[in-house]
Amino acid sequence: MRTKDQIQILANIVESSDDAIITETLDGTITSWNTGAERIYGYSAKEILGKSMSVLEPPALFEEMKELTELIKQGDRLHHHETLQSRKDGIIINILLSVSPILDTSENPVAALVIARDITNSKRAEEKLRRSEEIYSVATEQTGQLVYDYDLRTNRCNWSGAIKEVTGYSLEEIQNLGKYFWITSIQPLSMKHVDERLQTMNKTGDRFKEELRLRRKDGIYIDVENKGVCLKDNEGYPYEVIGVLKDITDWNLAIKKVEESEEKYRSFIQNFRGIVFQLDENFVPVFLNGAVEEITGYREEEFTSRIKWKDIIHPDDLSLVLKAEEKIRNSPSPSYGDIEYRIKHRDGRVRCVSEIYQKINSRNGKPEFYQGTIYDVTQKKEMEKFLENIEAARKKEIHHRIKNNLQVISSLLDLQAEKFNKREGIKDSEVMEAFRESQDRVISMALIHEELHKSGGLDKLDFSSYIKELADNLFLTYRLGTIDVSLNMDLEKNIFFDMDTAVPLGMIVNELVSNSLKHAFLGRDRGEIRIKLRREGNRECRNSIGCVESNSKDCESPSFTMIVSDNGVGIPKDLNIEELDSLGFQLVISLVEQLDGELELKRDKGTEFIMKFTVTEKIISFHRKPY
Repeated sequence: MRTKDQIQILANIVESSDDAIITETLDGTITSWNTGAERIYGYSAKEILGKSMSVLEPPALFEEMKELTELIKQGDRLHHHETLQSRKDGIIINILLSVSPILDTSENPVAALVIARDITNSKRAEEKLRRSEEIYSVATEQTGQLVYDYDLRTNRCNWSGAIKEVTGYSLEEIQNLGKYFWITSIQPLSMKHVDERLQTMNKTGDRFKEELRLRRKDGIYIDVENKGVCLKDNEGYPYEVIGVLKDITDWNLAIKKVEESEEKYRSFIQNFRGIVFQLDENFVPVFLNGAVEEITGYREEEFTSRIKWKDIIHPDDLSLVLKAEEKIRNSPSPSYGDIEYRIKHRDGRVRCVSEIYQKINSRNGKPEFYQGTIYDVTQKKEMEKFLENIEAARKKEIHHRIKNNLQVISSLLDLQAEKFNKREGIKDSEVMEAFRESQDRVISMALIHEELHKSGGLDKLDFSSYIKELADNLFLTYRLGTIDVSLNMDLEKNIFFDMDTAVPLGMIVNELVSNSLKHAFLGRDRGEIRIKLRREGNRECRNSIGCVESNSKDCESPSFTMIVSDNGVGIPKDLNIEELDSLGFQLVISLVEQLDGELELKRDKGTEFIMKFTVTEKIISFHRKPY
């Protein structure tokens, strides 16, 4: 009864096993087949009993199984042999085999007991793990990382990844070094830090991240980042460190260069006496750095929050700035520009600033941002104004002295003429006339310097006003007796000439008016002298002080017509003035040529001299910058 119970218990164990438990004859015929075998192979006992074990063997493994069968026949055992077998549905599965011979009473093998375990899932998991480790190893190697697994109890360390690239050692060399790699390769100062960190980890166990100086096999020190985790056992004691070493030498060098660059930029900005700015496509400040508060009285952050830069621009200059913004907005990129305008400081003072700006376009051609610098040029402008005043005062004094000297010369000529006049035989002679003409010429030049002196030292004079005074002086100089000669002047206002133009023109007027006063009205009781001056060309230039700011060529080189005429006896038509032995006419012709002008003589009704000339440089502009 006891034997039957034991057999039953054994049978129950066999049936309840997850493993396949099979018996077979020495020729491979299956004699028993448990439930585990049905589950693994898919055959029922009814289907498989009496059949050969070869139905479970893939054709490629027939020879291997024959060799194993021969070993069993010789009484040998097979333990944990991994192989491949075939299920009923044809699927190949991974099997872990253990085969033992069944002996008779004479210890001779008569059958075999086969225990088979399906390890397909575990093999797949192993393969997946192996593949994952391989991918991780390749990834760490490609990214320049070295992975280590350090056993704190045995001091053994396993390595993978970019071992050669980081350390210079091969895998075999670094494995042979063991813990001595850490001792010999880490810089002493870094090693002290590592010891402190290990002591802390032994107490707490935690993740870590640190930088070390590591000596490579070739003796070169590199910067590495050591990052990992310390594993603890069930009792809370650290037993293993898993980490990654990464060469960060290039990164640290790059960081150092960036820091040095930032330090230079910071130092530049701190010592920069202007403002560096960047604006978005709508001219809204993105940032302003530098002497913002010093120049404006406002902090940098105020311009990116509540204050707009346009709010501090002087109202009279705002349109100028908006015009400049529109100009650069519509210009091609890269575009540069500069503008000077006034701003209102927080304390109410008016400051002059100079702005240099640049437009940067995105790839699609649209404005991406604007950048530039702003300088406080208030002191510069004040100094320029101061120097201008000094220069004006100097020129004014020079003109005053020249005028006085010319008046002295005129007086000397007058005295000399008076001396000759007292001599008998030369009264009203050519000598006296020469003295008077020379005196008139000197006075014409003196009047120019007098006008320049009145203008406050400017280099330009109001020529219309000057001609009027010159003509009036000539009328006072000449003794016309009973002849009633009137002076009619049609002079356009606000025509300003510099000395290079005014002096020859003044002398031309002097000669022509003097000639009319001397010769035009002989034998008559009345007459008229007319002087006309007008600007030709672009009407925008007319009735303005100097030229308006324009691209017009007429404004850049304005043309003028000056006419000096009389209704006197006229110059005979057969008389060529260029051939006359007259100093006055020779002087007029020479001065017209000096001005690159044209001279025309009309003799229809008296005498009419028409002179046309062009001033090659811009006359003057009172459209000054607003400071």
